Amino acid sequence: MKNFYKAREQIDGEAIEYLREGLYADHPDDCPRYVHFGISAYDKKYRPKEYQEGILCFKALFQAGDRSRLALWNMILNYYSPKTQFCKGDFPKEEYTFITEALKAVWMPSEANVNPPIETERLVLRPIEGKDQKIFAEHFKREGDFEFFTGQKPTNKNIREFTLSLRRSTYFAIEHKADRKLLGYIGLSIKKESSTGLLEYYLFREERRKGYCKEAVEALTQIVLHGKLYEPVETVQLGVYGRKAVRLNAIRARISSMNTASQKTVISCGFAHEATIHQTIYKGTVGWTDEEIYYLTSDMIK
Repeated sequence: MKNFYKAREQIDGEAIEYLREGLYADHPDDCPRYVHFGISAYDKKYRPKEYQEGILCFKALFQAGDRSRLALWNMILNYYSPKTQFCKGDFPKEEYTFITEALKAVWMPSEANVNPPIETERLVLRPIEGKDQKIFAEHFKREGDFEFFTGQKPTNKNIREFTLSLRRSTYFAIEHKADRKLLGYIGLSIKKESSTGLLEYYLFREERRKGYCKEAVEALTQIVLHGKLYEPVETVQLGVYGRKAVRLNAIRARISSMNTASQKTVISCGFAHEATIHQTIYKGTVGWTDEEIYYLTSDMIK
């Protein structure tokens, strides 16, 4: 069992012991066995007795200090959804704010991007957000190159699943710095068994041939090969992540032999041609194409 699991159990146990010695001192056998209280609007309506008891437990632990509040935070993330309703009038402002902040973290993905934004002269590379997925999907549907880019039919299901897959710890939305307009995305698929990263990027059709792709590739590769790219590390607090540096020996780009523009981009960023692998990339209606492999190491960058 990982250390943070043990720590969560210990914090839970301390919270229950606090309740047993305080709120339930006169009837310890009635004390809950673990931190799970019905404090939602649903509980108030359908289980009013349990709700009143849950509110008392919640308030007692909230006032008990940071470790007890941590037990409450984890309880909310374990047992409630972001759409759960709570009776605001039953909680002081500080308590209600705590609940709403915890609800925001309920669906925080384990692949959360914990990197700060990366700024260039014209661009900002920032973590991909939920609101970006709709914009990506709209572009994939209308630009006509989704099948060539991914090898998949441009169905609503395929496009939706692909855009959802982009919310990863080492993928970034590409924004124009001046107006925060979304231009595309860039990211690395980390291959831990070989300590390498596979480069991927996509610019919306109207944003190509402006030098944005080269600018984004150079910025990300510099960060990565200088050991300043981070991946999330789970902590005792659910939905809140620490970070550790991603250590890579090399970055590689796999590019269809037909995509000469992309090949020119990585070459201009210092990548060297490593190999040609024949008939390995499927490009939709085009069929199977050769694959050009390019690589970049820390020794090759300025």
